[in-house]
Amino acid sequence: MRELEFSAEVGRELDRERFEHPHPEVRRRMMVVWTWSQDFSQRNCARVGGVSERTVRRYLDAFQEGGLERLRELRWKGPERRLQPHVATLEAELKRHPLLRYRRGTVAEARARIETLTGVHVQPTQVRAFLHTLGLKWRRIAAIPVPPKQTVEEHVALQRQFLDEKLEPLLAQARAGHVHVFFVDAAHFVLGMFLCCLWSNCRLWVRASSGRQRFNVLGAWNAVTHQWVSVCNTTVVNQETFCDLLRKIAALGLVRPITLVLDNARYQHCALCIEHAKQLGIELLFLPSYSPNLNLIERIWKFVKKECLYGRHFPSFTDFRSRIEDCLTKLDSTHKSKLDSLMTLNFQTVANRTILAA
Repeated sequence: MRELEFSAEVGRELDRERFEHPHPEVRRRMMVVWTWSQDFSQRNCARVGGVSERTVRRYLDAFQEGGLERLRELRWKGPERRLQPHVATLEAELKRHPLLRYRRGTVAEARARIETLTGVHVQPTQVRAFLHTLGLKWRRIAAIPVPPKQTVEEHVALQRQFLDEKLEPLLAQARAGHVHVFFVDAAHFVLGMFLCCLWSNCRLWVRASSGRQRFNVLGAWNAVTHQWVSVCNTTVVNQETFCDLLRKIAALGLVRPITLVLDNARYQHCALCIEHAKQLGIELLFLPSYSPNLNLIERIWKFVKKECLYGRHFPSFTDFRSRIEDCLTKLDSTHKSKLDSLMTLNFQTVANRTILAA
């Protein structure tokens, strides 16, 4: 049995770089050596890394000779080395004009553009490896909802200003125990099919539910204590529903001031709701228009769909409703550990450099 020493720091680096190193070959080496450090046999290390046992021995020899730095070395000369003088040019080009799937296929397009710009002919597998060395990953494009009379840049700046000047200071007070902050929003779950992705060797089918019955949930989530309050119905969410929620929150008997962070639903701005909140001593803070990324409770709705609705058929609306209600009642018990990591006070914002030109 080969004797190798792995310090705690080296173990952490191996564990991290087996997933995060930009080059696939280095990731494979890190995976094999990390597996060895976990007392796997040589045969099992080869199976995990998808290499031969001889290659496992070469990786271990390299680690024994030069540690992690030796594992990171890429000594062969190939197309990637021939592209090295053009890295800056290609990186700038791909940032200006990202590879889009609907344009002839990503790798094929990258290969053609690399050859046009540099004159270097490379194979598809080598193109993928080179894209990884530039730090590129396959990511889904995200949509930014923007008010009709604003540009994307103006909307991004307004969100950043609201976050820095209003929301973050308010949450700092909540963490210090001076106020209670609830994020409020309504979700309208329509009886139907919530499709999802899964690992399967063929396409699977699930029966779709019939009908258009809707289960409405107007919820409030305490940003610090993770307390959940909601009002549910099967008709409509309006000013009366919102006033019911205000009374429920006031009935909690919280001794510190209460602030509700709201989107800009029309009924929330009506005089009845504003006056009722004032009578109960509850402050209303409205988010900028088209800012779901700043409303923490949006994560609750995604969590509920993932936890109890995706890929499931419900024979009746009663089953559909009870499944959602059961999930909501378990937010502070069964699902607490999941939500503690999901509902952190980190908000996704958009930087101008990440906006894709049309």
